[in-house]
Amino acid sequence: MSQTDEVALLAQLIAADTHNPGGDERALAARLAEELAARGPDAVDVVEVPREEAGASGAYVIARWGEPRVLYNAHLDTVPPNAGWTGDPFAARVSGERVVGLGACDTKAAIAALLGALDDARPRDVAILFSGDEERRSTCMRAFLASRARGPHAAHYSKLERAVVCEPTRLHAGTRHRGILVLEAELRGRGGHSSRADELPAPLGELARLAAACHAFGVERRARGPEGFRGLCLNVAKLDGGVAFNVVPDEARLTVSLRPPPGADVASLRGELEAIARAEAPQASVHFPVDNPPFATRDAAPFRALTGGARAIDLAFWTEAALLSQAGLDAVVFGPGDIAQAHAPDEWVAIADVRAARAVFAAAFRSSHEQGRDGNR
Repeated sequence: MSQTDEVALLAQLIAADTHNPGGDERALAARLAEELAARGPDAVDVVEVPREEAGASGAYVIARWGEPRVLYNAHLDTVPPNAGWTGDPFAARVSGERVVGLGACDTKAAIAALLGALDDARPRDVAILFSGDEERRSTCMRAFLASRARGPHAAHYSKLERAVVCEPTRLHAGTRHRGILVLEAELRGRGGHSSRADELPAPLGELARLAAACHAFGVERRARGPEGFRGLCLNVAKLDGGVAFNVVPDEARLTVSLRPPPGADVASLRGELEAIARAEAPQASVHFPVDNPPFATRDAAPFRALTGGARAIDLAFWTEAALLSQAGLDAVVFGPGDIAQAHAPDEWVAIADVRAARAVFAAAFRSSHEQGRDGNR
């Protein structure tokens, strides 16, 4: 093993503020491009990706060795610091056998492990993608996937077959998880004195009826779905509007989320929700700001060598493996750390996990080089 200190490297990554929204993904992507370039790839590219917010942007950095068939991905953004931190979230603390800091677990430990592994073994026909905006809209992953069909990446990344998506799985191989679908409805009226309620539109009443119908839709399906993923986890998350008991509100807003299980027909579910909205609140404006597909690994066998023979598990959280799978790449989710620490105050990762992940990645890189040399793909 080289002299690269993955703990010191992780501390430097934590110090780079990439909390989303508000952090600087472009700066860390440029820094990681330098780190990747120092490890002998055939090409490194940094791409800035616009966001919906005016003037905002994210970024990703992609490096390749040869003509990639396998992609390793870790996201470089973090959530904003949660309340309850006992120290500076951007100043890494080594406490016993842990590294504490924002993003230590989710997923800067994986970045440090991948960079360390590149010092230990040179890969072949492999790409490494460090992408931003995973914690909100996945604009960077979507932009990268779109670039495979057109643009500067099409020539080299169109042959990708498999992806290892690095999230905190305690070094298990995540092979299934739910999707996320969010419905937002808005209804405007005229507003006025509550003594006129019988003659004025009732935006809150209409959307309350829609909320109840959505809730019933979820309850009716709680026993459906594959083993381990029964139900839709439908949540009537928010219903608001109005100012006082004696004022008829002039508008109301409803938010409903659900988590389709692996294998679900998300387009069909979306259509059913749209039909419920038309029936219960026909004047409402309805849209789906989040439409993330569920995920299931198609063939786990080729991933055993890429994850050190890790045991397959189901995941309770969503990952961008679903987007890669939707784009035609088979995928697993694998990385150091425990999701229980992610997004929490005093987020931490076990140093032993980071080193174990580095060893797994290095072994896979070494194997890819040997297979490429022998002409086996």
